[in-house]
Amino acid sequence: MLSLTRKTEYGLIAVTHLAHSEQRVVSARDIAEKYDVPLPLLMNVLKKLNRTGIVNSVRGARGGYILAAPPEEITLTALIEAVEGPVHLTRCTNPRQDGRTCNLMKTCPVRGALGKVHRELRSFLSRVTLADVAREGHAPQQDDQAKVLAE
Repeated sequence: MLSLTRKTEYGLIAVTHLAHSEQRVVSARDIAEKYDVPLPLLMNVLKKLNRTGIVNSVRGARGGYILAAPPEEITLTALIEAVEGPVHLTRCTNPRQDGRTCNLMKTCPVRGALGKVHRELRSFLSRVTLADVAREGHAPQQDDQAKVLAE
């Protein structure tokens, strides 16, 4: 089953909270307590998001995190890749840097179709922004989900 990892889910929760915070600095502890997520894991995710430029960290007694860009400029692709690395549906869409690839590539009957699904998935994730996710502070209603999927 294709699903987001827990780290990516926590990252999405954190940046959605920051999107609703109207450019106020928010501590990792506040986010962890509000959404009942493990603070150590959330802190690791926020460090990755900071290193990759999704959020900025603010030091000091009133320190915490703030979005590094407007929510309309942060895509799901950027968020997922900041936490997990490049998005790849299958091994054949992820050529390894050492030159090794899936040993079925020459004879695989589904490689072309899966490549197309992979490109469509990446394209879709690149069109969905944090602003889309954070809109109204709720998960999209079923009607809204159908609209997003239809686009």
